[in-house]
Amino acid sequence: MKKAIKKIIKNENLQDKLRLIYNSIRTINPKLLIEEIKFRKNGLPDNFPFPNSKLIFTIIAIPWVSEYYKSGKLIFDDMILLLKKANVNLSSNANILDFGCGCGRLIRHFASENKFHLFGSDLNSELINWCNKNLTFGKFQTNKISPPLNYDDNFFDLIYARSIFTHLSEELQLKWIAEIKRILKPGGVFYFTTHGKKTIHNLTNEERNKFFNDEIVLHNYFEEGDNKFSTYQSFGWTTKNLLNDFSLLLFEEGKDLPHLAQDIYIIMKK
Repeated sequence: MKKAIKKIIKNENLQDKLRLIYNSIRTINPKLLIEEIKFRKNGLPDNFPFPNSKLIFTIIAIPWVSEYYKSGKLIFDDMILLLKKANVNLSSNANILDFGCGCGRLIRHFASENKFHLFGSDLNSELINWCNKNLTFGKFQTNKISPPLNYDDNFFDLIYARSIFTHLSEELQLKWIAEIKRILKPGGVFYFTTHGKKTIHNLTNEERNKFFNDEIVLHNYFEEGDNKFSTYQSFGWTTKNLLNDFSLLLFEEGKDLPHLAQDIYIIMKK
């Protein structure tokens, strides 16, 4: 019996189905249901296609297209505000990479401004296939769990990685920050997020002690890169290990708000 229970617990497909059911029931309410019906009937405000519920669940753990759009807009608006606060000015022909683009939750809002050269990269080929078919304003490609990316040196003006380093080990974070440095132009900017103080409530006391001692914490040992594989790191650990050859333009601690709880770093390649 115990073996059967352990097998069920380790079955990732079953876990995802149970999470889908649980999160759908937990988050549904009359207001959301009205918005969901409206968006699915009339389309999204940006007039770009939206992915199916399975793909939406893959990136935000709930199936609602209304939350897919609204959370993306919320994060995008906050990103633009912080980039301005950090005195980052993007020209209309800037090359921008959404690293870990998923099914376009953020990049679609850059496209709605009708400027920039937009690119997206993600580990999940199903998500990239959807982007290439439906989000024709950008160029999308699949990447592997480790570098390199298929881009030239010194190519991008801005790269952003929202909730990507949050699912990578120390080893892979170090590899990817080196790759980000390679493909950024001198003076180019990297925006990324981490699990900081506002997100550690699920950690054990031992894990919290490691966090506050500026040690990286790996929590939930699923396949690395999966959104159930979580990494937690302090400001001290991050600035010591990831900012070599970069200047810190802005740090914003996570907020007590849905979708904005992660710490934000905006750094510039020297």
